[in-house]
Order: sequence, then structure tokens, then C-alpha cells
Amino acid sequence: MKQIRTPLLRFAFLSIMGLATKSFGQSTEYTEWYLRTPDSLDAYNQDIYVRETGTGKDTVVVIHGGFGANHDYMLDAIKGLETKYHFVLYDQRGSLLSPAPKEKLTFQKNVGDLDLLIKQLGGKKVKIMAHSMGTLVAMEYVKQHPEKVSNLVLIGAILPQSDSIGSVFSKRSQEQIKFLSTRPEVKNVPIYKKYIASKRQLTSDRERSDFNRMVFAMSNIYKIDRYKLMRGGFHYYKEDASVMVETVDWKYDYRKSLHDNAKTTIIFGQYDFLDFNGEVYKGLIKEYPKINFKLIPLAGHNIWVDEPERFKKELDKALKQ
Repeated sequence: MKQIRTPLLRFAFLSIMGLATKSFGQSTEYTEWYLRTPDSLDAYNQDIYVRETGTGKDTVVVIHGGFGANHDYMLDAIKGLETKYHFVLYDQRGSLLSPAPKEKLTFQKNVGDLDLLIKQLGGKKVKIMAHSMGTLVAMEYVKQHPEKVSNLVLIGAILPQSDSIGSVFSKRSQEQIKFLSTRPEVKNVPIYKKYIASKRQLTSDRERSDFNRMVFAMSNIYKIDRYKLMRGGFHYYKEDASVMVETVDWKYDYRKSLHDNAKTTIIFGQYDFLDFNGEVYKGLIKEYPKINFKLIPLAGHNIWVDEPERFKKELDKALKQ
């Protein structure tokens, strides 16, 4: 009897799900699907979540930061350009919607997932925009597959040349994070004054979430009064994915590849915690004139929160050149 009942129950469940889909459905503004990887044969949850949006003819693959962050926060970075481009966002393996066991979390597998995704999109040349640690994935991909990328936009980018992890996440960057986190503007934020200055307990989960968002924002944006506009953060971040950092070869030099093989633009905030004023970055690429560097004044790591119109203008210019 059990063997008969199980398929019937499963059919009933799928039928209900079908009715729910018809009733509520997928948004007409985007489609979502799952990309199978070679590891998908081992476990169901090895698939990669993909979201497509935008009506433009040129495809732009969007790579979020992390490792372990979620694609969702990048939706604000592409806001206003949906009619010009076809954007493909995805959660990297180990992230919120693409869970994976630690043993499957390696940098090269991450890069391989990007190649699988581009093949699924037709295998033609694509444009890539990447943010933060996602820029490392993008730079490695261009090095391995120079024929598959036309335009490359690196936002809040990891340095393109490194001798060790310490040269990327340097003492200087730590001092810059401290500066951003302790400046007077942060201390004047009401939720900060309530929790830190007066040493009062937060009275609700809403307040705790608000405080966590402010803490997340204080080193990632410059205009801290806009912290409520920050997406992502603590609850969208999967710490296990940070193990991929250990599988990166931190002795690398991507400059020639970026110079020769793609129309590369770096969009960098003046107060990006990685490199204030882009001083180190500009020094590293000065012998590579085809790498275009754009510094956005009064902006931090998540530039589109600080300077949305200026950012959109520079992003559009970089993608359509």
C-alpha cells in the first residue's frame, strides 16, 4: 500500500505546486532557474541559482562579492539599466541560494561554474560586471577564457597584481576600515548612539537588524546616513564559503590579461576600504593604458549606494564601449 500511496501523494503535492505557480507565478520582470554543475550528480543542492532580468540585447553576467554573499544586493547596482541590457545574476557556490558542502568550495570550481553558465547562455562573448571578491573570479576567468569576454567592469576591485594575500588585504586597508568605522558621522547615527554611546539594550529584533545593517554599511559606504539602503549583510552571508579564500593562489598578475583581452574598466570609490583614492591600484596599472580607471568621489565600496546616478552613468559607458 505504501508503494502506491507515495507516488499519489507526490503527484498531489506537485499538482498543488502547479496551482500555486499558476496563481502566483514567477515575476514577469525576471526568470530564475538552476544551473547544474558536475557536482550536481553528488547532491541535489550542488546546483547554482540563476536570475535573468532586463530586456536589452547585450548579455551582462553579474558576479557578486563574498565569498559567501548573495546576488540580491547587486540588483540595486544595475537599477535603471534594465532596458539597455540583459543581466544574468547568480549565487556563487556556497552562497545563500546555491548551498554546497565545504569540500566542494574551491576557487577553481567557482570559476568553472561561471564558464558553465556562459556556455548555457549560448557560449558567445559576454560582458561581465563584478564586485569586490567577485572581481577575482572575473579576472581569473578572463585569463583562462580571453575569447569569451568583450567588456569587463570591475567595481570595488581586488588588486590586479599580488605577491600574497597580505598585499591585497594589507595593514593599510585595515587602518582604512578603522577610519570608516570610527568617524564622527557613524557615531552620530541614531541607532549607534542608542546602542553604543548610551549602552542601552536594543528592544526588538527590528532594532537589532537595523543596527546590524548599520554596522555592515559603515565600512562599505561613505554616506552612512544612507545605510538603510544597503542590501545583504549578516543574514545573507554564508561564512562557510570563505574557505574558498584558502584555495586562491595569491601570487598572481592579471594586468596583461585585462589590458590585452577585454575592454576593461575599473570603477572605484574614493573611500573604498581596500584602497583610499585608488592610490595603489592606479600605481599598479599605470603601464597598462587600455585599463580604464574611474574614481568616484565621496563613495565607498558599494558605490551605487553613495552615488547612484554617477555610478549608473559610468557603468553604462563601460558596458557599451
